[in-house]
Amino acid sequence: MKAVLMTDVFQSILMFIAVFSVIICAVVEKGSFAEVWRIASEGNRTNLLNFDPDPTVRHTWFTLIIGGAVTYLSLYAVNQTQVQRYLTVKDLKAAQKALWWNWPILTLLSLSTSFSGLAIYSRFYKCDPYDAGYITSFDQLMPYYVVDTMGHIPGLSGLFVAGIFSASLSTVSAAVNSLAAITIEDYLKPLYRAVFKTHLPESRESMITKITSLAYGFVCLAVAFMAKYLGNVLQASLTIFGVIGGPLLGLFSLGMFTTTANEEGAVFGLTTGIVLSLWMAFGKHPPPDTLPRTTQGCDILNRAYSNHSTHLHSEDQSDYFWLYRVSYLYNGVLGLVSTVLVGYIASILIDKCLRRQKRIYDPNLFVPPLEKWMRKKLLEKQGNLNMTESSGSSDDLKNGLRTIRQY
Repeated sequence: MKAVLMTDVFQSILMFIAVFSVIICAVVEKGSFAEVWRIASEGNRTNLLNFDPDPTVRHTWFTLIIGGAVTYLSLYAVNQTQVQRYLTVKDLKAAQKALWWNWPILTLLSLSTSFSGLAIYSRFYKCDPYDAGYITSFDQLMPYYVVDTMGHIPGLSGLFVAGIFSASLSTVSAAVNSLAAITIEDYLKPLYRAVFKTHLPESRESMITKITSLAYGFVCLAVAFMAKYLGNVLQASLTIFGVIGGPLLGLFSLGMFTTTANEEGAVFGLTTGIVLSLWMAFGKHPPPDTLPRTTQGCDILNRAYSNHSTHLHSEDQSDYFWLYRVSYLYNGVLGLVSTVLVGYIASILIDKCLRRQKRIYDPNLFVPPLEKWMRKKLLEKQGNLNMTESSGSSDDLKNGLRTIRQY
């Protein structure tokens, strides 16, 4: 894990250099940041005040705030890759301090990548490379900009390629490491103990970890060939994070915020959340509306298509199922809500059907307000049991008293 973290540091530096090189080149070409912003504003690329509450609108303040909050909360709170990083520091305060430092750095990266998009638009706002036939996917826009604008500067193209690979490798390396750790700890070790009645030797564990990491690496390569079927790379990644992260966040929320949840109900809720999220994410969605583009400023000798403008269009979406029209940023929200609701209701029904008695849980496993309430209830029960014990109690009551006292 230490090797992964060290490489992540250097890869992050390369990512920032690649993004800043795009911004600097655009600003130098246009003369100032203000000019880049002016061109983007005239092209309606800086609409920051869309407060439409309609969940079917692709990007608004509500979709970005609510959907983004759930996505990032799932990434930073319950994602194995991130939690494993927390465990590499010495204590809880060090992990919290690292998160506070991460906040401004991540904000800077998000703002930089967003402004790099405006910078690229300031270069191609009169000649859209996609409509002109220079590229076949919007994901190719930034690499095309680098080749077109910075190709004559020695080393910059290679630096940008290094930044792209660093962005992908930093994520993949941490994910592969986490997957290998989960496979070993949660599956192979218990299976080894069950079969051989002993613990897995460290020498074998090290070798199996390397083999498992290699196997997951090959799986990642295989999935890479499917990327072209997922559409826009950013949307695809956020969709996948929402589909998996939302239900997983719901599972942990169910356990931390309620005392009713049980194992069967939690599994049922998680399964329901994942199924609903997958259904919503990979159904037949209407094509997203696009902002105006033009090829009127393209070089006629090199242009693949004739002069034309692509205007904002709005296809009739009434033929599509409503859930498929909801913004992709709400995938995680649906998974979170459905997991908690279904898991909670299923837990109640299962306990009633099996006629289970109310169980006593460790208060440390719950959120602070619920923890305080549980400790108060436990103290009240302890007082009642003490009175019963002093007058002579049954073995069941004595066992209950011992259970309460350990918390």
